[in-house]
Amino acid sequence: MNSPGLSYRSEIDGLRAVAVLPVILFHTGLHWMPGGYVGVDIFFVISGFLITGILMRELEAGKFSILKFYERRARRILPALFFVMAVTAVLATTFMLPYELRDFGRSMIAVIAFISNIFFWDEANYFATAAERLPLLHTWSLSVEEQFYILFPIALWFFWNYWRRGLVPAMVVITLSSLVLAEVMVHRSPSTAFYLLPTRGWELLAGSLTSIYLSRRGAVNRATGEVIGIVGLLAILYSILFFDEGTPFPSFWALVPVLGTVGILIGASELTLVGRILSLRPAVFIGLISYSAYLWHQPLFAFARITASDESPEDQLMIGLAVLSLVLAWASWRFVERPFRQRGRFNARQILLQSSFGAAALVSLAVVFLMTQGFVQRFPENMRSWIVKSPGEYGNYVKDRHATVLNTPLSSIQPNLVLVGDSFSQDFYNMVLENEAFADHSISTIYIEARCQLNFGFSWDETRLWIKDKDRTRCSKNQLTKTHQEMIKNADVVIFAFSWRDWSARRMAAVLQNLGLDTEQKVFVIGSKRFMSRRKAMQLDDPAATRVEPPVKDTETTQILREVLPYGIFVDTLALLCSSGCPLFTPNGELISHDGSHLTSAGARYVGGILFAAPPLSAYRP
Repeated sequence: MNSPGLSYRSEIDGLRAVAVLPVILFHTGLHWMPGGYVGVDIFFVISGFLITGILMRELEAGKFSILKFYERRARRILPALFFVMAVTAVLATTFMLPYELRDFGRSMIAVIAFISNIFFWDEANYFATAAERLPLLHTWSLSVEEQFYILFPIALWFFWNYWRRGLVPAMVVITLSSLVLAEVMVHRSPSTAFYLLPTRGWELLAGSLTSIYLSRRGAVNRATGEVIGIVGLLAILYSILFFDEGTPFPSFWALVPVLGTVGILIGASELTLVGRILSLRPAVFIGLISYSAYLWHQPLFAFARITASDESPEDQLMIGLAVLSLVLAWASWRFVERPFRQRGRFNARQILLQSSFGAAALVSLAVVFLMTQGFVQRFPENMRSWIVKSPGEYGNYVKDRHATVLNTPLSSIQPNLVLVGDSFSQDFYNMVLENEAFADHSISTIYIEARCQLNFGFSWDETRLWIKDKDRTRCSKNQLTKTHQEMIKNADVVIFAFSWRDWSARRMAAVLQNLGLDTEQKVFVIGSKRFMSRRKAMQLDDPAATRVEPPVKDTETTQILREVLPYGIFVDTLALLCSSGCPLFTPNGELISHDGSHLTSAGARYVGGILFAAPPLSAYRP
């Protein structure tokens, strides 16, 4: 079989460098390469290209063995993965809170089972801030690959032996179906599209089809290769520099980096400009250690964010950790990856035994994390009750009851309260319930995300001045509608509760005027609140006795609202609650806020008790 794609091509290692460096820089959070996440897509195409070439060569020679294929995968993937996971587990035990370590244990088991993409699909939005603190988040792509390679070699063997002419047509149909599914799902369920094999498989198959094309047609001529290679590299650079978190992905947009990679695989060679650039020794070196670099970078960044005082490490630290990930990558490539790939040092039986032992050891450690509730015994007994629960458990309390009255029609027999806001309005609803306030009112809620705030009466073009570009698509669908306006205008009491931004605070008086509220209606605007996260509170000598000054941004928005709103409308939460500093615990020693912003049930009773004990809200508490 004439297969020019199967001999060693140094430009492919250089292409790996083009893939891994943007991923690392993207995860630093520095926004130098806002589309750096497409590096994973480049890896998928390369992987499909190389492995298909190997399998096709073995089928042609009659040497295909599924067991040998999986042995090669084990040599390539497992030693470095298990080593990084073991080091990460030590760091996790040192730096993570119990609920974090418990969830980390669950993610370890998912990684070993190669279903971490399914685990994180259910647990985390890849682009969410919380996901940046998950040390094993990046392993989702390894799981996608391994799931693909459970199915693909068997399917390839079947078609080769029983329907060889149908191989390429079947691959084309599956590739196009997967791409179309990705386009559909990215709008219906973005996490599903991002994490799962059915919407990612087309990228690996694009590499597979490229390999088959080259094996049958041979290399293109130099002139064609120059053009295809340059266009391909430009497509990749465009996606890295101009895509961002707001780009629907993977969708038809993913064709840009995927086809760019295909163009380089077809067109680049030692004779072309792109081939020579990618074959430069620094690029090839980074490409050789790219797998280990990919493994190391996310744990380093995650622990930096976990341990930072405000969960936002200094830029210099993140740059330093990016460099450190390359240093560690060289070490694990040199002393872990390379030795295990050498058959003379480790035979197939040894690889099987050591892989099994490594997997069993890591799973056992993960089970210990789960059974001990994240080694809660590491912490003083008086802390354990408020550091075991996860943010998700606390978060369910914040939002669940609010959802039961979301957009409910107004009552015709009771006075109506309409509560408008973001997650702080969810907190306020819990204050109402915990303090039995507005007991004679029917309550309806309207939810507007914090990033969007209130913009009623302003043109959508005008909002570009304050809503970030990456949020505009989402916020265009998360505004007050005419139905909402009618609900608000017909309510007896209207309450607005947000985590206020300075721009929305300045415009709040105008928003109220634009809504056309009746002079008989009671309208209240609830000021922001802020406390301290559990991790910070743990570092205090006496958290229960500590009071902290609210952040400047909250004092500023409070002052703005106090100035722009008419008397009797604004409820100054900071003045009522934090006159001598914001407490972290109730007088009974119960945690007020699990994350520094949102209330526990004890916090809702306590803070609500203070707000409803003072005018103007005291009139609505029995």
